[in-house]
Amino acid sequence: MNDLLYRRLFSDLPTLYTERLVLRRFRSDDLYDVNEYCSKEEVPRFLMWTPHLNLKETQGYLDFMMKRYRKGQNSDFAIALQGSGKVIGNCGFTSVDLNHECCELGYVLSSDYWGKGYMDEAFEALLAAAFDRLEAHRAVLRILDGNDHSVAFAIRHGFRKEGTEQNAFFVKGEYRTVHHFAMLKSEYLERKQGIR
Repeated sequence: MNDLLYRRLFSDLPTLYTERLVLRRFRSDDLYDVNEYCSKEEVPRFLMWTPHLNLKETQGYLDFMMKRYRKGQNSDFAIALQGSGKVIGNCGFTSVDLNHECCELGYVLSSDYWGKGYMDEAFEALLAAAFDRLEAHRAVLRILDGNDHSVAFAIRHGFRKEGTEQNAFFVKGEYRTVHHFAMLKSEYLERKQGIR
């Protein structure tokens, strides 16, 4: 992973396809779809942000993403259904450390679509972007304590738990413990061969 690979990926974020989904840049006309899932109480329960109270908050997130796209910075993909084009979530690169060839990944899905395998599809495409396109040496996930579904998701996708930070983040008025999961490129490649 180097600056050239970073700029190639994020200067013109590619559109990725899975069996049922399209991962693409957010657009201004995604506002209502994004607000629909970002305003649900249960969606950000184990995330750093609170449910969106109105369209203005959602517009702020979209404006933030558009700015990152224009600057060629690490950003999120909108997760849209093939056919209808409805946006049901997002996933992407929370941070990228070029010096250590490491990226942190994140994901959010509308609760209306939980348990249907959509995030499994999207996340595999995100992993391919991280390791095949960006050529990261390492990908990491940070999962708040209590988010058992996300822990199971991480393990199912080949991540290993590396440690726990007790009361590491002050989130929504309380200190929260966070668990760290990681995958190396060598582990990704071994897993990729096993999936075929």
